[in-house]
Amino acid sequence: MTPQTLIKATLVAAVLATGSFGLTGCGFHLRGFEAPLHFDVAKTVVNIEDNKTAFPLKLPLSKRLKALGVDVIDGMSVSSDNLPAEPLAAITVKNIQFRRYELVGVLTEIRLVLSADVTYQTLQNGEPVTLSNPIQVERSYQYNEASVSTEDQQGSQIRDWLYDSLARRISDQYVAIGLPNTASTPAKPMIKP
Repeated sequence: MTPQTLIKATLVAAVLATGSFGLTGCGFHLRGFEAPLHFDVAKTVVNIEDNKTAFPLKLPLSKRLKALGVDVIDGMSVSSDNLPAEPLAAITVKNIQFRRYELVGVLTEIRLVLSADVTYQTLQNGEPVTLSNPIQVERSYQYNEASVSTEDQQGSQIRDWLYDSLARRISDQYVAIGLPNTASTPAKPMIKP
């Protein structure tokens, strides 16, 4: 590698690093809103049923919420004795269930559906907000029962995908609740002389 090529590569890396640091520190916000997105409540309690169907949702939901900047508290670890003094938001997920539909033929068409009832409790502009919503995600695949492998490996992969998809939908709705109700006033159009 020649010294000129090395200098060019170093400059490109420096420009990319500077650009990425500048972008993260600039106060990213959604177009149409004057301020960056922030939640009125810093900590959110996530309550998920304690059973084998609901348990696999805890990790992907916590990861998604933490990626959004939400401080997640597990609902199982919260009691009236150790509640923080500041206000808490809550996401309660109940009635998590799988349904499996099969269309049997030469190849079996399988449709897996994961549904849950989700309740959000938070503050918006200082006012308590409660929203309940049923959420459903689904995915279809084909399974050949006449194959050499009798295991339904794709079914277990689809289940993992459904948990991730449900976690994404729950976190997206939580963010939507936190969005301001009114957008900023549009900029005045420039008048050309």
